[in-house]
Amino acid sequence: MRLPDFLIIGAMKAGTTTLYRDLLTHPRVFFPLDKEPNNLTRERVLEDAGRSEYAALFKDAGPDQLCGEASTAYTKRPTFEGVPARAASLLGEGVRVVYLMREPVARARSHHRHMRHFGECETDDLAHAIERHPELIAYSRYAMQLEPWLGALGPGRVLALEMEAYTADRASTVARVQSFLGLDPRPGLVEVDKVYNQADGKPVIQGRWRKFQQSGPYRKLIRPLLGVETRAKLRETLLPKASGGHSEVDSAVERAIRGAIADDQRRLRELLGNGAPSWCHADG
Repeated sequence: MRLPDFLIIGAMKAGTTTLYRDLLTHPRVFFPLDKEPNNLTRERVLEDAGRSEYAALFKDAGPDQLCGEASTAYTKRPTFEGVPARAASLLGEGVRVVYLMREPVARARSHHRHMRHFGECETDDLAHAIERHPELIAYSRYAMQLEPWLGALGPGRVLALEMEAYTADRASTVARVQSFLGLDPRPGLVEVDKVYNQADGKPVIQGRWRKFQQSGPYRKLIRPLLGVETRAKLRETLLPKASGGHSEVDSAVERAIRGAIADDQRRLRELLGNGAPSWCHADG
């Protein structure tokens, strides 16, 4: 029974889709059809039936491939709790996890835009959105999200990365991740000029398209026949594009966000030491 050898655990809107696509270029890496299956968010995964459902996602992996998945829900506390403990219990001591972090104000802003694009937030005003959707701040509390993973697995099995450094030098970052996973680095296969899952111009899956994508016939009969690139091209061709609107962040809102996460930033510096992101040091 195959289960993941590694997980990309988030953060949301911090480059996880790009890392997923970059790692997928390596011939020894296998990802299931669903980038974010989210199985570890549910207690059912520890039961026989749930474990079998999870393993079925990786049944087509080759014997020499490493299996991975990339569910950003795994660092969405308090929405989903207990994920690190489930991962440690189910996947064992060999599992490795990769956590991408983005400058927290920029991440919250991008998250808000994502919610607006998909009709999940009713206001364009970021300050009002934060009042109604506390997850905009919670998912930028990286120490709060990361600490349970470090406790469950140990620091040697958790690689924390800064999105800004990753996007500045994708090839060397991908090589670092591949080495961390025990692979022979193949960064030359990465198309470094391609960026995935940007909010502006992103295909918007709503209405009948969302229902079709989530339907049993599509997921069981059609999707398995389509590769990642084919599905992406179909979305680009058939779906409307998200607008280029931006969440405004005035100085008062930015100060409020930084104040809300100040203690978390200090804890993140304690957890990661010299490996803390540059913007974490800048926040004092």
